[in-house]
Amino acid sequence: MSTTQQLESFEYFKAHTEEWSTKAKASGEEVVNVIEQRNQYVLEILKERQQTQRFLDVGCGTGDLVCAVAKQGVEAVGVDFVPDMIAKGEYQAKTEQLEHAHFHCSSIFDFPWEPLSFDLISANGFIEYISYDELKQFVHDAYGRLREGGSLVIGSRNRLFNLFSLNAFTLSELEEEHTQALLREATALASSEPIESLFKSLRPAPLQKANTKHPITGIEVATRFQYTPLQLMEIFMPKGFELLEIYPIHIHATPPLFKDKHPMVHASVANLLQSYGRHHRELVPFASSFMLHFKKEV
Repeated sequence: MSTTQQLESFEYFKAHTEEWSTKAKASGEEVVNVIEQRNQYVLEILKERQQTQRFLDVGCGTGDLVCAVAKQGVEAVGVDFVPDMIAKGEYQAKTEQLEHAHFHCSSIFDFPWEPLSFDLISANGFIEYISYDELKQFVHDAYGRLREGGSLVIGSRNRLFNLFSLNAFTLSELEEEHTQALLREATALASSEPIESLFKSLRPAPLQKANTKHPITGIEVATRFQYTPLQLMEIFMPKGFELLEIYPIHIHATPPLFKDKHPMVHASVANLLQSYGRHHRELVPFASSFMLHFKKEV
């Protein structure tokens, strides 16, 4: 943890462990539980896979997903670099007597991968906090430790949403003059073109600058990278991953300013739209984040 980004991330999550644990378990029509949405998608992928013996959750937080997977009889490992987060996960596993749940406190870049291999790896709310070089290292490590036909499910903050949020993020894209490339990708996602053709026919906007500073949206970390699906496709697919699905998370029907003024209305509509998230990638540009399901090519 040598970068400012990593130190800020560590300090934030250390100070907000209890709050994060509460968010992970929040429910009700007046709440949009992004953590639960991401976890549920991973659980759906787990259910759809023919066989999963071992699972890894990178940046596991308080361990709710690890424990949920362990309840399915799968050996589930959670890795997080915040001790308080890991302690929460271990306590839940012990309380619920989940012998298949295991936790490791470290950065994923210090994690002793060998001799373990995995059928399913998830990384929700993780890549926004690491550098581009670290992302490349993660792609290499994940591919190397996935079994043939294994699944990699990653979550990302959605840069395409900047087009429709109509706030400081939108103004930033206008200043960088990348809106045309973002609009082309958003329009392509709203078409019926196969995923493979998107990768071949479009060029994504340039990645955000490595030293970029983003407006604070509740998490006190100055640099939290945003990506588009196409940007991540260009990073993962040449390394041997096949993209199976793009899944929107936290779908907005209105700009965030309306959400702040009328949170219950927003939550009601957002939760309704989320029920249509599978196989409706046209909703991706209106989601504040998204998930990608990759398969390791055989």
